[in-house]
Amino acid sequence: MIVPLNSMRPGEKGVVVNILGGHNARGKLVSMGLTPGATVQVLESHSLGPIIISVGGVRFAIGRGMAGRVMVRKL
Repeated sequence: MIVPLNSMRPGEKGVVVNILGGHNARGKLVSMGLTPGATVQVLESHSLGPIIISVGGVRFAIGRGMAGRVMVRKL
């Protein structure tokens, strides 16, 4: 099932399949390692505030709007 990253719950993992948005948004996400084929895990997600994710063993905080641009196939 393909879902936006911001809909995933803590502990869930997925593989990035697509990044939506313009050049700047894509560039920022790619610089964080969120490229098609990358495995991402949601570590923390609160109703307000950023989502804490792990990509390639590195933790990042990402805003909900930006996370909504990352399409992930759940594992």
